[in-house]
Amino acid sequence: MLWFAVSHVGETRMSFSVRVDFENLGKEFIIKRVDNEEIIVTVYGPVSILKGIRARDIKLKLNIGDAKEGLHVITLSENDVQMPKGLRLDTLKPDFVTVELSRTIEKKLKIIVRLDNKWKEIYRVKTWSPQFVYVEGAKESLEKIDTIETLPLEGNFFLDEETVDAPLDIKDMHVKRLKPEIIKVVLRRY
Repeated sequence: MLWFAVSHVGETRMSFSVRVDFENLGKEFIIKRVDNEEIIVTVYGPVSILKGIRARDIKLKLNIGDAKEGLHVITLSENDVQMPKGLRLDTLKPDFVTVELSRTIEKKLKIIVRLDNKWKEIYRVKTWSPQFVYVEGAKESLEKIDTIETLPLEGNFFLDEETVDAPLDIKDMHVKRLKPEIIKVVLRRY
C-alpha cells in the first residue's frame, strides 16, 4: 500500500481537445463529412511533464489508406495517439470517428459573375477572365452542374471602369482543388 502511494505522488490527469488528422487518403477520394472532428484526449503522468504540455503536442492520426467510398465508423485506439514520452493515455471521448468519403471527379465549369444588388443598376459586367475554371471535388457535388458563380461583387466603386478580384462560391460543394481560385472581373458604369 505504501509503494502504491509513493509511486503515484506527483501524477495527475489532463484533458486536451485534439483535432483528428487523416493520413494516406487515396488520391481519388475526398473527405465529404466528419463527425467528431475533435476528440477529448485525457492523459496522465508526472506534473513536471504535464505543466508544459499543450494540445498541439498531442496528435491523433488515423490511417484511412484502405478506406473506400462511403460512410465509415472508425474506433479509436491508443495506437492512434502520439504524445510526449512519460505520458500515458487515460481516455478518448468519444472513442470513435465517423467519416464519409466520396469519389472525386474533375470538371471544367463555366463561370457566372454575380454583382451585389446595390451595384446592379449602376454597373454592368464588361468582361471576366478566365471564362472557365477547373474543379476537382466530390462526384455528387459536380456531376450535375456545368456552371459556377462568383460570390456577389461588392466594394466601394467610383470609377467608370473597375477591375475586381472575385472569389468563387463553393460553399455547397466539396472541393479538393480549384484552378484558378480568383477571377478578374471588369465592371463598366452604365
